[in-house]
Amino acid sequence: MKILLVRHGYAGSKRAWTGDDRLRPLEGRGWMEAQGLAQTLSPFGPTRVVSSPHLRCLQTVEPLAKLIGLPVEEGKALSPYAGKAAVRTMRRLDDDSADVVVLCTHGEVIQDVQARLEGPGRLFGLRPSTEKGSVWVLERTGRKFVNARYIQPRRA
Repeated sequence: MKILLVRHGYAGSKRAWTGDDRLRPLEGRGWMEAQGLAQTLSPFGPTRVVSSPHLRCLQTVEPLAKLIGLPVEEGKALSPYAGKAAVRTMRRLDDDSADVVVLCTHGEVIQDVQARLEGPGRLFGLRPSTEKGSVWVLERTGRKFVNARYIQPRRA
């Protein structure tokens, strides 16, 4: 099984946004990152697309979902600061080795996932990155994560 762990695209400054943070949208660069993600991730053949319910995450995977003809499922366990719940969700996904699941979330969740999954083998390397619009390709065998590969943001 592969899990494509995506950090949402660029949505401007959290500090500069005056409205409800859940409604903060992607900005121009973020939309380019979303288009780039659609091109990068579609060849993996995703079987599900799950996103944090925050607008910027939903918008990040929207072009991919449209391209591959899948709905975007909302997952509260991918909301900011839900790292522990995100790891539980990742471990509970059906163990079909043919499945490729896209999970779109936030930087703090990815950092927490990295900390919780990191073992003595340094799954994520010495300097794990969480750039906006980036992807971690995580391979799981059974309930154990065995490999992680980083894909930098690509702007279409």
